[in-house]
Amino acid sequence: MKRIKLDDLARDVPYQVPEGYFEKLPSAVQTKIQELISEKETLFPIRWGWQRSAVVGVAASIIGALIWVTYPQQQGTLAETSLSQVSNTEIVNYLKDNQVTLYEVSENVDLSDMYQNEEILLKNLNVSEVDLEKALQNIDIDENI
Repeated sequence: MKRIKLDDLARDVPYQVPEGYFEKLPSAVQTKIQELISEKETLFPIRWGWQRSAVVGVAASIIGALIWVTYPQQQGTLAETSLSQVSNTEIVNYLKDNQVTLYEVSENVDLSDMYQNEEILLKNLNVSEVDLEKALQNIDIDENI
């Protein structure tokens, strides 16, 4: 392969720079930039100021207040105080109306919680265990179920 030296290359430049090109270039670039800026201003003529910011803030506040007022409140869980106001007969009638069986009710009952205060109750009643056993023998359990 033949090596080419830069000194051997022809010094003829195939193109000519027009006279005064580099002197006129900065003003031509500035003119083109100004034309582009003025085109963009006509596309989006709205200016943003503090008045517009205030209007947007007030509008957002009004929309937020309307949503807060009109949005339905979610119902929370029923507290024990709410259920204490319902009588036992109303609860029993509700269970009968919805055909809830004794099995469905009993599967959700924790027996350890149900009988934890029984010893304290029996001590306060001053009833002996013998008397309780006699009373239980006299009761017909099938009739109460």
